[in-house]
Amino acid sequence: ALYKHPEWYVVDAVGIVIAAGAASIFGLSLAILPTMVLLVALAVYDAVAVYKTKHMISLADSVVDLRLPVLLVVPKKSSYSLLKQKRLKEEIEKGEEREAMFMGLGDVVMPCILVVSSFRFVGSPVVTFSTLLGGLIGFIILMCFVMKGKPQAGLPLLNSGAILGYLISYYAVFRNTGFGMVI
Repeated sequence: ALYKHPEWYVVDAVGIVIAAGAASIFGLSLAILPTMVLLVALAVYDAVAVYKTKHMISLADSVVDLRLPVLLVVPKKSSYSLLKQKRLKEEIEKGEEREAMFMGLGDVVMPCILVVSSFRFVGSPVVTFSTLLGGLIGFIILMCFVMKGKPQAGLPLLNSGAILGYLISYYAVFRNTGFGMVI
């Protein structure tokens, strides 16, 4: 279906399956400390790639043209077609309102790695749910910026939300400032 009919909902469905698998594999494999280091490092990289070097925007443009499931597409109207999507750079440069929002699959996978890791290595449903909730709060804040139309680095807000959700809930549940981070 992805090859024959690469419409946005097919790309999204395949992307969600890939994201779930990747988050599960990394989350089950990485303990809390390496996960935190990874999330902070990738948030910094994402900010530099979007705001300073701007190469992430070029990369997203190429991926949209190829219709690969490494971006989630969220149309603003039900009539939207990924097959008719113009180049993102053109839309941004002209200041045109975009017909869809695009979110890199990494923006979904990275905070979810901490959710899975907290479930695996901490085992507290409260901490796991709070980590997820923190990521969702980061997502809501991110969407407020995205709705203004300019490209945004997702990981700084998404990862920060997940990390804060984890740290606050871990301390609330265990009253321990080690935060489950063992070397």
